[in-house]
Amino acid sequence: MAEELRVVEGSKEEKYKALLPQLEAFMKYESDPVALMANISAAIRETFGFLWVGFYQTDGDRLVLGPFQGPIACTRIAYGKGVCGSAWKESRTLVVPDVDSFPGHIACSSSSRSEIVVPFYKNGVVAGVLDIDSESTGTFDAVDAAWLEKVMAIFGDRISRDFQDDVKNGVVVYCSSSSDVPEKYLEAAKEMGTLIAEAGFTLVTGGGYRGLMASSIDGALAAGGKVTGVLPHFMIERGWAHEGLTNRLDTPSMHVRKQTMADMSVAAVALPGGIGTLDELCEIMAWKQLGLFSGKVVLVNTDGFFEPLIAMFSAMCEEGFMRGGELPVQLVATPQEALEYLVTTCPPRRGERICRIRV
Repeated sequence: MAEELRVVEGSKEEKYKALLPQLEAFMKYESDPVALMANISAAIRETFGFLWVGFYQTDGDRLVLGPFQGPIACTRIAYGKGVCGSAWKESRTLVVPDVDSFPGHIACSSSSRSEIVVPFYKNGVVAGVLDIDSESTGTFDAVDAAWLEKVMAIFGDRISRDFQDDVKNGVVVYCSSSSDVPEKYLEAAKEMGTLIAEAGFTLVTGGGYRGLMASSIDGALAAGGKVTGVLPHFMIERGWAHEGLTNRLDTPSMHVRKQTMADMSVAAVALPGGIGTLDELCEIMAWKQLGLFSGKVVLVNTDGFFEPLIAMFSAMCEEGFMRGGELPVQLVATPQEALEYLVTTCPPRRGERICRIRV
Protein backbone atom coordinates (compact mmCIF):
# COMPACT_ATOMS: atom_id res chain seq x y z
CA MET A 1 0.00 0.00 0.00
CA ALA A 2 1.34 3.42 -0.88
CA GLU A 3 2.04 6.03 1.80
CA GLU A 4 -1.03 7.88 0.57
CA LEU A 5 -4.17 5.78 0.29
CA ARG A 6 -6.02 6.00 -3.02
CA VAL A 7 -9.76 6.29 -2.37
CA VAL A 8 -12.03 6.12 -5.40
CA GLU A 9 -15.48 7.56 -5.86
CA GLY A 10 -18.28 5.19 -6.70
CA SER A 11 -20.29 2.37 -5.24
CA LYS A 12 -19.39 0.33 -2.18
CA GLU A 13 -18.30 -2.51 -4.47
CA GLU A 14 -16.03 -0.20 -6.48
CA LYS A 15 -14.41 1.17 -3.33
CA TYR A 16 -13.64 -2.30 -2.00
CA LYS A 17 -12.32 -3.34 -5.40
CA ALA A 18 -9.83 -0.46 -5.31
CA LEU A 19 -8.95 -0.92 -1.65
CA LEU A 20 -8.21 -4.66 -1.62
CA PRO A 21 -5.09 -4.65 -3.85
CA GLN A 22 -3.64 -1.75 -1.84
CA LEU A 23 -4.07 -3.66 1.41
CA GLU A 24 -2.71 -6.81 -0.19
CA ALA A 25 0.40 -4.98 -1.39
CA PHE A 26 1.02 -3.55 2.07
CA MET A 27 0.61 -6.93 3.76
CA LYS A 28 3.03 -8.52 1.30
CA TYR A 29 5.97 -6.50 2.59
CA GLU A 30 5.09 -6.07 6.27
CA SER A 31 5.12 -8.91 8.78
CA ASP A 32 4.37 -7.24 12.11
CA PRO A 33 0.73 -8.01 13.05
CA VAL A 34 0.25 -4.76 14.97
CA ALA A 35 1.42 -2.69 12.02
CA LEU A 36 -0.85 -4.66 9.71
CA MET A 37 -3.92 -4.25 11.93
CA ALA A 38 -3.24 -0.54 12.43
CA ASN A 39 -3.04 0.28 8.73
CA ILE A 40 -5.93 -2.01 7.76
CA SER A 41 -8.11 -0.18 10.29
CA ALA A 42 -6.99 3.23 9.07
CA ALA A 43 -7.44 2.38 5.40
CA ILE A 44 -10.96 1.00 5.83
CA ARG A 45 -12.08 3.95 7.95
CA GLU A 46 -10.59 6.50 5.57
CA THR A 47 -12.23 4.79 2.58
CA PHE A 48 -15.74 4.50 4.01
CA GLY A 49 -15.91 6.94 6.93
CA PHE A 50 -17.23 4.35 9.37
CA LEU A 51 -17.64 5.28 13.05
CA TRP A 52 -15.19 2.66 14.34
CA VAL A 53 -12.84 0.17 12.70
CA GLY A 54 -10.52 -2.05 14.70
CA PHE A 55 -9.33 -5.41 15.88
CA TYR A 56 -9.77 -7.64 18.89
CA GLN A 57 -7.36 -10.53 19.49
CA THR A 58 -8.06 -13.74 21.40
CA ASP A 59 -6.43 -14.14 24.81
CA GLY A 60 -7.65 -17.20 26.71
CA ASP A 61 -11.40 -16.84 27.06
CA ARG A 62 -11.43 -13.14 26.16
CA LEU A 63 -11.02 -10.85 23.20
CA VAL A 64 -8.55 -8.05 23.95
CA LEU A 65 -8.64 -4.71 22.16
CA GLY A 66 -6.02 -4.22 19.45
CA PRO A 67 -5.23 -1.40 17.00
CA PHE A 68 -8.28 0.65 16.00
CA GLN A 69 -9.55 3.94 14.55
CA GLY A 70 -12.44 5.75 16.24
CA PRO A 71 -13.88 6.45 19.70
CA ILE A 72 -12.61 4.75 22.85
CA ALA A 73 -13.72 1.12 22.90
CA CYS A 74 -14.29 -1.82 25.24
CA THR A 75 -10.93 -3.33 26.16
CA ARG A 76 -12.08 -6.91 26.82
CA ILE A 77 -15.02 -8.97 25.54
CA ALA A 78 -15.83 -12.47 26.80
CA TYR A 79 -16.10 -15.49 24.52
CA GLY A 80 -19.64 -15.76 23.15
CA LYS A 81 -20.68 -12.31 24.42
CA GLY A 82 -21.85 -9.42 22.26
CA VAL A 83 -21.41 -9.39 18.49
CA CYS A 84 -17.63 -9.82 18.64
CA GLY A 85 -17.66 -12.68 21.13
CA SER A 86 -20.46 -14.40 19.22
CA ALA A 87 -18.60 -14.15 15.91
CA TRP A 88 -15.59 -15.76 17.61
CA LYS A 89 -17.70 -18.54 19.12
CA GLU A 90 -19.54 -19.26 15.87
CA SER A 91 -16.43 -18.81 13.69
CA ARG A 92 -18.36 -16.78 11.13
CA THR A 93 -19.06 -13.25 9.98
CA LEU A 94 -21.98 -11.53 11.71
CA VAL A 95 -23.83 -8.66 10.02
CA VAL A 96 -26.06 -6.73 12.44
CA PRO A 97 -28.36 -4.14 10.79
CA ASP A 98 -29.54 -2.79 14.17
CA VAL A 99 -27.32 -3.37 17.20
CA ASP A 100 -30.17 -2.65 19.61
CA SER A 101 -31.97 -5.77 18.33
CA PHE A 102 -28.97 -8.07 18.84
CA PRO A 103 -29.40 -10.20 22.00
CA GLY A 104 -26.73 -9.34 24.53
CA HIS A 105 -25.27 -6.49 22.51
CA ILE A 106 -22.40 -4.73 24.28
CA ALA A 107 -22.68 -0.96 23.79
CA CYS A 108 -19.05 0.14 23.67
CA SER A 109 -20.19 3.36 21.98
CA SER A 110 -23.66 4.89 22.24
CA SER A 111 -23.22 6.23 18.69
CA SER A 112 -23.08 2.75 17.13
CA ARG A 113 -26.23 1.72 15.27
CA SER A 114 -25.10 -1.17 13.03
CA GLU A 115 -22.09 -3.48 13.04
CA ILE A 116 -20.19 -6.14 11.13
CA VAL A 117 -17.66 -8.52 12.72
CA VAL A 118 -15.35 -10.76 10.67
CA PRO A 119 -13.15 -13.41 12.35
CA PHE A 120 -9.58 -13.94 11.19
CA TYR A 121 -7.60 -17.14 11.52
CA LYS A 122 -4.03 -17.96 12.49
CA ASN A 123 -2.91 -21.45 11.58
CA GLY A 124 -6.52 -22.56 11.22
CA VAL A 125 -7.67 -21.20 14.58
CA VAL A 126 -9.70 -18.02 15.21
CA ALA A 127 -7.11 -15.53 16.45
CA GLY A 128 -9.33 -12.46 16.62
CA VAL A 129 -11.94 -10.39 14.83
CA LEU A 130 -12.21 -7.29 12.68
CA ASP A 131 -14.99 -5.12 14.12
CA ILE A 132 -16.62 -2.23 12.23
CA ASP A 133 -19.39 0.06 13.54
CA SER A 134 -21.57 2.62 11.80
CA GLU A 135 -23.63 5.53 13.11
CA SER A 136 -26.52 4.47 10.84
CA THR A 137 -28.69 1.35 10.86
CA GLY A 138 -28.55 -1.04 7.94
CA THR A 139 -25.10 0.06 6.79
CA PHE A 140 -23.60 -3.40 6.25
CA ASP A 141 -24.69 -6.19 3.93
CA ALA A 142 -23.41 -9.19 1.98
CA VAL A 143 -21.14 -6.97 -0.12
CA ASP A 144 -19.25 -5.80 2.99
CA ALA A 145 -19.08 -9.35 4.30
CA ALA A 146 -17.66 -10.77 1.08
CA TRP A 147 -14.93 -8.14 0.66
CA LEU A 148 -13.94 -7.94 4.31
CA GLU A 149 -13.65 -11.73 4.45
CA LYS A 150 -11.21 -11.48 1.54
CA VAL A 151 -9.17 -8.92 3.48
CA MET A 152 -9.12 -11.10 6.59
CA ALA A 153 -8.19 -14.19 4.54
CA ILE A 154 -5.10 -12.37 3.23
CA PHE A 155 -4.27 -11.07 6.71
CA GLY A 156 -4.71 -14.49 8.28
CA ASP A 157 -2.52 -16.12 5.66
CA ARG A 158 0.19 -13.52 6.27
CA ILE A 159 0.37 -13.98 10.03
CA SER A 160 0.00 -17.77 9.72
CA ARG A 161 3.06 -18.03 7.48
CA ASP A 162 5.20 -16.33 10.10
CA PHE A 163 3.63 -18.45 12.85
CA GLN A 164 4.28 -21.71 11.04
CA ASP A 165 7.91 -20.70 10.48
CA ASP A 166 8.24 -20.55 14.28
CA VAL A 167 6.69 -23.95 14.92
CA LYS A 168 7.73 -25.96 11.86
CA ASN A 169 9.98 -28.08 14.12
CA GLY A 170 7.11 -29.28 16.27
CA VAL A 171 6.64 -32.90 17.33
CA VAL A 172 3.09 -33.66 18.43
CA VAL A 173 2.74 -36.27 21.18
CA TYR A 174 -0.55 -38.11 21.65
CA CYS A 175 -1.04 -39.69 25.07
CA SER A 176 -3.33 -40.14 28.05
CA SER A 177 -4.49 -37.27 30.26
CA SER A 178 -5.17 -39.70 33.11
CA SER A 179 -2.89 -39.86 36.16
CA ASP A 180 -4.52 -43.09 37.39
CA VAL A 181 -2.01 -45.25 35.50
CA PRO A 182 1.16 -47.16 36.40
CA GLU A 183 4.19 -44.97 37.06
CA LYS A 184 6.17 -46.59 34.22
CA TYR A 185 3.94 -44.88 31.66
CA LEU A 186 4.28 -41.47 33.30
CA GLU A 187 8.06 -41.86 33.41
CA ALA A 188 8.21 -42.81 29.73
CA ALA A 189 6.12 -39.76 28.83
CA LYS A 190 8.42 -37.47 30.79
CA GLU A 191 11.43 -38.99 29.04
CA MET A 192 9.79 -38.43 25.67
CA GLY A 193 9.24 -34.75 26.45
CA THR A 194 12.81 -34.39 27.69
CA LEU A 195 14.30 -35.99 24.59
CA ILE A 196 12.16 -33.90 22.24
CA ALA A 197 13.31 -30.70 23.93
CA GLU A 198 16.98 -31.72 24.10
CA ALA A 199 16.92 -32.48 20.38
CA GLY A 200 15.71 -28.94 19.65
CA PHE A 201 12.13 -29.77 18.70
CA THR A 202 9.08 -27.94 20.05
CA LEU A 203 6.75 -30.26 21.94
CA VAL A 204 3.19 -29.92 20.60
CA THR A 205 0.58 -31.40 22.88
CA GLY A 206 -3.02 -31.35 24.00
CA GLY A 207 -1.83 -29.09 26.81
CA GLY A 208 -3.45 -30.84 29.78
CA TYR A 209 -2.31 -30.61 33.38
CA ARG A 210 -2.71 -34.30 34.25
CA GLY A 211 -1.48 -37.71 33.19
CA LEU A 212 1.11 -38.59 30.57
CA MET A 213 0.33 -35.32 28.85
CA ALA A 214 1.48 -33.32 31.86
CA SER A 215 4.51 -35.58 32.34
CA SER A 216 5.70 -34.97 28.78
CA ILE A 217 5.22 -31.22 29.24
CA ASP A 218 7.13 -31.25 32.53
CA GLY A 219 9.97 -33.17 30.92
CA ALA A 220 10.27 -30.75 28.01
CA LEU A 221 10.15 -27.67 30.21
CA ALA A 222 12.71 -29.07 32.65
CA ALA A 223 15.04 -29.61 29.70
CA GLY A 224 14.67 -25.97 28.68
CA GLY A 225 12.41 -26.68 25.73
CA LYS A 226 9.31 -25.02 24.32
CA VAL A 227 5.83 -26.48 24.63
CA THR A 228 2.76 -25.48 22.65
CA GLY A 229 -0.52 -26.69 24.09
CA VAL A 230 -3.61 -26.82 21.89
CA LEU A 231 -6.93 -27.01 23.71
CA PRO A 232 -10.56 -26.55 22.66
CA HIS A 233 -12.18 -23.64 24.43
CA PHE A 234 -14.39 -25.77 26.70
CA MET A 235 -11.29 -27.39 28.20
CA ILE A 236 -9.74 -24.01 28.92
CA GLU A 237 -12.98 -22.92 30.58
CA ARG A 238 -12.82 -25.99 32.85
CA GLY A 239 -9.26 -25.18 33.91
CA TRP A 240 -7.66 -28.20 32.25
CA ALA A 241 -4.67 -26.36 30.74
CA HIS A 242 -1.14 -26.92 32.07
CA GLU A 243 0.07 -23.69 33.66
CA GLY A 244 3.64 -23.97 32.33
CA LEU A 245 2.85 -23.96 28.59
CA THR A 246 5.13 -21.75 26.51
CA ASN A 247 2.25 -21.11 24.11
CA ARG A 248 -1.43 -21.95 24.52
CA LEU A 249 -3.76 -22.10 21.53
CA ASP A 250 -7.52 -21.90 21.97
CA THR A 251 -9.56 -23.77 19.35
CA PRO A 252 -13.34 -23.82 18.83
CA SER A 253 -13.58 -27.61 18.59
CA MET A 254 -11.80 -30.95 18.98
CA HIS A 255 -11.60 -31.26 15.20
CA VAL A 256 -9.76 -27.96 14.84
CA ARG A 257 -7.54 -28.95 17.75
CA LYS A 258 -6.30 -32.08 15.99
CA GLN A 259 -5.81 -30.28 12.68
CA THR A 260 -3.87 -27.50 14.38
CA MET A 261 -1.52 -29.89 16.17
CA ALA A 262 -0.82 -31.75 12.93
CA ASP A 263 -0.23 -28.54 10.96
CA MET A 264 2.38 -27.44 13.49
CA SER A 265 4.35 -30.67 13.49
CA VAL A 266 6.98 -32.48 11.44
CA ALA A 267 6.23 -35.75 13.25
CA ALA A 268 3.62 -37.42 15.44
CA VAL A 269 4.39 -39.74 18.36
CA ALA A 270 1.79 -41.87 20.15
CA LEU A 271 2.37 -43.01 23.73
CA PRO A 272 0.03 -45.21 25.78
CA GLY A 273 -3.44 -43.77 26.22
CA GLY A 274 -7.15 -44.35 26.01
CA ILE A 275 -9.81 -43.84 23.39
CA GLY A 276 -8.78 -40.24 22.71
CA THR A 277 -5.21 -41.29 22.02
CA LEU A 278 -6.39 -44.06 19.69
CA ASP A 279 -8.58 -41.55 17.86
CA GLU A 280 -5.63 -39.22 17.32
CA LEU A 281 -3.27 -42.02 16.31
CA CYS A 282 -5.64 -43.59 13.79
CA GLU A 283 -6.56 -40.24 12.28
CA ILE A 284 -2.96 -39.15 11.78
CA MET A 285 -2.18 -42.57 10.24
CA ALA A 286 -5.09 -42.10 7.83
CA TRP A 287 -3.88 -38.60 6.95
CA LYS A 288 -0.39 -40.00 6.41
CA GLN A 289 -1.74 -42.66 4.07
CA LEU A 290 -3.83 -40.14 2.14
CA GLY A 291 -0.94 -37.70 1.80
CA LEU A 292 -2.56 -35.12 4.08
CA PHE A 293 0.25 -35.35 6.66
CA SER A 294 3.83 -35.44 5.38
CA GLY A 295 5.57 -36.04 8.71
CA LYS A 296 6.66 -39.24 10.38
CA VAL A 297 4.31 -41.23 12.62
CA VAL A 298 5.73 -43.24 15.52
CA LEU A 299 4.06 -45.65 17.94
CA VAL A 300 5.97 -46.13 21.23
CA ASN A 301 5.07 -49.59 22.52
CA THR A 302 5.99 -48.97 26.17
CA ASP A 303 6.33 -52.32 27.98
CA GLY A 304 4.20 -54.01 25.32
CA PHE A 305 1.14 -51.79 25.95
CA PHE A 306 0.12 -51.66 22.29
CA GLU A 307 0.54 -55.39 21.51
CA PRO A 308 -3.23 -56.02 21.08
CA LEU A 309 -3.51 -52.98 18.80
CA ILE A 310 -0.49 -54.09 16.78
CA ALA A 311 -2.12 -57.49 16.34
CA MET A 312 -5.25 -55.76 15.04
CA PHE A 313 -3.20 -53.67 12.64
CA SER A 314 -1.47 -56.83 11.41
CA ALA A 315 -4.83 -58.46 10.78
CA MET A 316 -5.96 -55.43 8.77
CA CYS A 317 -2.82 -55.64 6.72
CA GLU A 318 -2.96 -59.40 6.14
CA GLU A 319 -6.64 -59.35 5.17
CA GLY A 320 -6.08 -56.66 2.55
CA PHE A 321 -7.65 -53.73 4.40
CA MET A 322 -4.47 -51.64 4.36
CA ARG A 323 -3.49 -49.88 1.17
CA GLY A 324 -0.07 -50.94 -0.11
CA GLY A 325 0.28 -53.71 2.42
CA GLU A 326 2.13 -51.57 4.94
CA LEU A 327 0.94 -49.47 7.85
CA PRO A 328 1.88 -45.79 7.90
CA VAL A 329 3.47 -45.99 11.34
CA GLN A 330 6.89 -46.82 12.78
CA LEU A 331 6.87 -49.17 15.78
CA VAL A 332 9.48 -48.61 18.52
CA ALA A 333 9.83 -49.82 22.10
CA THR A 334 11.19 -46.77 23.92
CA PRO A 335 11.23 -42.97 23.77
CA GLN A 336 14.94 -43.12 22.94
CA GLU A 337 14.26 -45.29 19.88
CA ALA A 338 11.47 -42.88 18.85
CA LEU A 339 13.82 -39.92 18.96
CA GLU A 340 16.54 -41.76 17.06
CA TYR A 341 14.02 -42.52 14.33
CA LEU A 342 12.82 -38.91 14.19
CA VAL A 343 16.30 -37.48 13.68
CA THR A 344 17.20 -40.09 11.07
CA THR A 345 16.13 -39.74 7.46
CA CYS A 346 13.81 -42.60 6.55
CA PRO A 347 13.18 -42.68 2.79
CA PRO A 348 9.77 -44.15 1.83
CA ARG A 349 9.74 -47.66 0.47
CA ARG A 350 8.08 -47.91 -2.90
CA GLY A 351 6.81 -50.77 -5.00
CA GLU A 352 6.76 -53.29 -2.16
CA ARG A 353 3.71 -55.48 -1.63
CA ILE A 354 4.94 -57.42 1.41
CA CYS A 355 2.56 -57.10 4.35
CA ARG A 356 4.45 -55.90 7.39
CA ILE A 357 4.61 -53.40 10.21
CA ARG A 358 7.85 -51.47 10.19
CA VAL A 359 9.97 -52.17 13.27
